[in-house]
Amino acid sequence: MDFWKTIKVLLRRWRVAVPVFAVSIGLAAGVYVSVDTEYESSGTIVLTSPTDGPRVAAEQSGPADRVNPFLAFDASLNTSATIIIQKLQDPTVQEQLVGGNKQIGYEIGNGQLTGPFIVVVSLARTPDDAKNTVAKVLDKARTELKQSQEALKAPVSTFITPVDIIAPTNAEAKTGGKVRFAAVALALGLIASLSSAYAMESFNQTRKKKRSRERAQQEWQHQGSLEQNGSSGETARMHPVSQKPG
Repeated sequence: MDFWKTIKVLLRRWRVAVPVFAVSIGLAAGVYVSVDTEYESSGTIVLTSPTDGPRVAAEQSGPADRVNPFLAFDASLNTSATIIIQKLQDPTVQEQLVGGNKQIGYEIGNGQLTGPFIVVVSLARTPDDAKNTVAKVLDKARTELKQSQEALKAPVSTFITPVDIIAPTNAEAKTGGKVRFAAVALALGLIASLSSAYAMESFNQTRKKKRSRERAQQEWQHQGSLEQNGSSGETARMHPVSQKPG
């Protein structure tokens, strides 16, 4: 019932609703054009254990066995990947990698994958910036992993090795944000169109009711005046003035 009432109001007030909606479409198109397109690229590496194991025997390198501390506990590879991810999530490191460019950003994590995966996703205003940023972050992850193991004096033969799973992909345009902004603008325009139609309808209905009340009041006053005049004439006929001959 409300739907058909709305349709009737729009049909009656189309001279107001249609221009407002047309302007809204123009605004939505302007929003879509004005919002910059972002490009997305991604890449993935996985950490692998050394083929010779995490330990170097004493007879090969010294008086005691030497072990890679990164491989000295359960789920070592997963923990090592988490450590690298945490380091590259540092805001200072992120700013260094993107050169302070606010139009470039990246996210790093395990991509919700099971295992020691490091997944990088970058968003930028140009395809090259997105792809290059992924490459930089993955290179930084490799460097951090190597430096961390060197700092702990792990034998080189026991180093954890990063292996490329997905090289930095060619960036693709992401238009979802543009579409969302345009959809919001269009929805607001539709609301404005309906509101303007209802406002005009309400104004006209109020004006009609006011005119009806004024007309009814005038008719009532006119009828009362007639009745009053009629009563005065009857009174005059009921009490005639008589004159006696002198």
